[in-house]
Formats: sequence, C-alpha cells, structure tokens
Amino acid sequence: MSTDAPRRSARAAAKPAAPPPAPKPKAKAAAPKSKTAATKPKSKKRASPDAEEEDEHSTKRSKSEDSEEAPAPKPKAKKEPPAKKPAPVHVQTKPYLNPLPSPPEHQRPGLQLFAWGAGNFGQFGMGPDVLCEIDKPKKHPWAEEQMTKGTFGSEGAGLESAAAGGMHSLFIDEAGTVWSCGLNDDAALGRDTAQVPDPEKPDAFLDVDELTAWPHPLQSLKDENFRAVQVVAGDSICAAVSAEGELRVWGSFRVNEGSLGFASGLRHQFQPVPINLELSHKPGDAEKVASLASGGNHVIVLTTHGNIYSWGAGEQAQLGRRVLERRKIHGTVPEKVTLGTRGRKGKIVGAGMYHSFAVDHDGEVWGWGLNTMGQLGTGHTSENDSVVQLPKKVTGLSPKELGGASVVQIAGGEHHSLFLTSNGKVYACGRSNAGQLGLPADAMKNAPNDDFLPEPIHVPFPDDEEDDPVVYISVGTHNNLAVTSDGAMYCWGQGTQGELGVPDVEVRTPRVVVRREGGSWAAVQVACGGQHTLGLFRKK
Repeated sequence: MSTDAPRRSARAAAKPAAPPPAPKPKAKAAAPKSKTAATKPKSKKRASPDAEEEDEHSTKRSKSEDSEEAPAPKPKAKKEPPAKKPAPVHVQTKPYLNPLPSPPEHQRPGLQLFAWGAGNFGQFGMGPDVLCEIDKPKKHPWAEEQMTKGTFGSEGAGLESAAAGGMHSLFIDEAGTVWSCGLNDDAALGRDTAQVPDPEKPDAFLDVDELTAWPHPLQSLKDENFRAVQVVAGDSICAAVSAEGELRVWGSFRVNEGSLGFASGLRHQFQPVPINLELSHKPGDAEKVASLASGGNHVIVLTTHGNIYSWGAGEQAQLGRRVLERRKIHGTVPEKVTLGTRGRKGKIVGAGMYHSFAVDHDGEVWGWGLNTMGQLGTGHTSENDSVVQLPKKVTGLSPKELGGASVVQIAGGEHHSLFLTSNGKVYACGRSNAGQLGLPADAMKNAPNDDFLPEPIHVPFPDDEEDDPVVYISVGTHNNLAVTSDGAMYCWGQGTQGELGVPDVEVRTPRVVVRREGGSWAAVQVACGGQHTLGLFRKK
C-alpha cells in the first residue's frame, strides 16, 4: 500500500478477585501473602501471563484448602517458605474468545531472510553499500552470519517473522527480539539513530548510515523482557504485541498536512510506548491483544475478548468512527469499533492503505474506510459508496457464499484488497489497472467499470489449489505475493522497482517466483512494503 505521499506505502481479562477466606486466624494471616502472589510484578522483567494465571489459580486453591481444612495454628507453619512458582510457560489456560498470540514452531535450520525491490534507504538491512534495486529474491548475508553466530537465540536460530513498511523493515528473531532498519525520519525504527554517542570515542557520534542500513535491536523492548510475537509496519507507524498480549507502539501517524503524532503531544515517538485498552472493562484492567493490523497511518487491534480498537489518521473513515476535521488528534486515541447493531465480536482484523476489515465469529466479513475503487468489496453503485464511515458487511465473502469456507486472512494495498479463505483460495476486489486483482485482461470485459471490481472475485492460480492451497498472502502498493502449503511463491500486480521478484514491471496473473518442486528453498512467509519485499524461506 502507499501513503498520501507517493514515495511511501505500507502493509499490511478481567480476573475476579479471590473470595475472602473464612474468618479464622490462620486464613487471615495468610491473606496478605496470597494477595501479593496474585499481584503482577511491576519490575521490568515480566513472567508470561500464563504463568501469572497459574500462580493466581494456585493461590486460590491454597486459600480454599486453608479454609476447608482449618488446621490448628502452629508456630512452625508461619515459618514455612512459600511454595515455588511454576516456570513461565506460554500455554493459554484462560478461556479467551480469541487466543493470545504465540511464537511459531521453530525449524532447523532456521528460516533464512531474503530481500528484493528497492533498498535505497537501507530497508534491506544489508548495509550502506547495498542501497540499490534487486529484481529477484537475494539471500541476506548479514542474517545468515547472525544465524551462524547464534545471535537470534541460539546457534542456527533464524527469524520468526518480518514486516515491511513504507521505507523500513522490522524483524522478530527466535528469542522474541525486534530488529529494525531503514528510514528513520519519522521514528519508524523505534530507536534513536541521530547523534547517538560513540561509547568508544568521547565527544563523537555513531555513524547514522551504519545505524539505519544495518538491523539493530530495539533495546528498550529487550530491557523490559518484551517477548514480541507479531509486528506490523505502516508508513511510519509501527506496533508490536507480546506473548502476554501487551502492546507497544512507536513512530508517527501522518495526515495530508504532515505529521499527526500521538495524543500525548509528541510528533514522533522514537521509543516504543505501551498502549492500554481499558475502554470496555473497569479502569486498570486492560484487555490483552490477540492480533494487529496496520494501514498506512492507522492501527487496528483485536483483543482476546473479541473487541476491536482503532486509532491514527481517520481522514478516509479508516477508523470506523467519525473524526472531525478540526479535531484530527482525537483519532490518535484508541476507541472501540462496533460491528453491526449487535456489536459482534471479532476474530480477525486486516487493513489496506486507507481502509480496514474485520471478520466476526460467525465468519462474516466487515469493511470500512475509503472505497473509491471498490476496495472494500461492499459494492459501488454511487458516489455515496466512495467512503464507508461505519463497518459494513461484505456479503460476497459470507460462509454461505463461499460454500462453508471462511476468510482467515485479509491484506490491502492502496486501492485493492486480497482475502484468503480457509480452503486455501484467494479472492480480490478493487482497482485492477495494473494487474492487482490477478485476472486476465479479458476478465474485465463484462465488468461495469474496466478500472476496478467492487465485489470479491476468485483469483485463479496455475496449480491446483486443492492440491497445493495458498496459506499466506501479503499486499504492497500495487503488488501481491502468495505462499502455498508446499512452499511455492507467486507474484502479480505492478512492481516498478523489482518488488515482484521477477524482471517484469507488470504481471497480470499469478506467476511462480519460488517453485513448488525443485530448487533449494521453500517460501514460508512474505512481507510487501512500499517498494521492497521481504521473505522468510526454509532450506529444502
């Protein structure tokens, strides 16, 4: 997706208190200990939420047992050391509507990073000497070296995921550390790169090019033991969610007039800051985040309770709520998005440049925001359909229309959108002037408008989709990539700077970039940015 500036684009529980113990001497004496054990630590090093839940359940059981048995008070019992806490584990025990995010299963050898497209601002992370265009996937030498050194968690460990923004890149390694590289003029890297003191040379500063063109970790997240499991990157806005469902945000939101900044008053947030979603529960009891999506300058968050929040730039209604022109800063405060009159609960979120999506627990898809090219899939019969202020159902993607299948992933570009279904098929809608929808030229002959399709249509692939279904999609400004279960990778759309991974500037229908059979690599995940693309491949 691209932003308002042509040079950019981006992708895409309240716990009840334990009942008071019976009024017995020992139960009253033990209460403070139990309360302390159930309280979350305030230090920077945090246990996983699952460990905390297990501790709390253990504490409740201890209280109950003390009350039921009611043993006679013994001086010796007061001196007994507290029971050891179980080791932190990332196994969800609380019955959330949506699960907490968790790291993917690690493979050996680890996943190798590849990059292609435009790297003129260091977004490849290959160093200041590789600020050029690459028209096909190139193995990342720096990442390969770090895998050998064990930098990413242990010897042989690779990267878990990647996100490509307007002109920057984010990575998560197997230890949960977030790395960043690329342009940092609007704080997209989540760390300072200008006038950073050189620890070895007093009165000297580290070279900016070295700090931006090579990946560096977000040290502030490491310092607080933030174990990232998902990152998203917009034009200059970025967000990460931890295995505990905690949210961190950095960068800047931009509008037509320039940087919108944050509700705090800061135009640029160079260090990740926490965002607490306390709007639908009692104060102090923040919701946990299940997943994220980012447009060019807005963020969509799904919580474990099924609630959806949005914030950022709302000039094209991409927030799913009305933001007054003279009060644009109000859009930078997270607010709840309501799906339909019944306020349905969400299970998936997605975003395009200026538009947003959600899937509810009935499998129905909802879209809102800019719809000038039919990118929402809700139809476009008049000028009144050009902007959808509140979530509107995409009827063409209901489970009934899909033969019982449902949408499991959504990604959007500047003016088009892709939808991946549970049976491995891809649907598309929106602008099609440069092959964005993956349809042959004659497919548009009977369309009401030869520039776009306002309702979702199936994208045909060269190979049998039932035999090798699509399992992952990513969308750039005008380009798309899809990965299949056997590791094949397809591209289509427009890529003027090599972001398709093939020499051609325009590809109308899905074309193989990584073969299903033969070759040395299998694609696992891809990320389309403004004019660059990242891929995580496994060795066959």
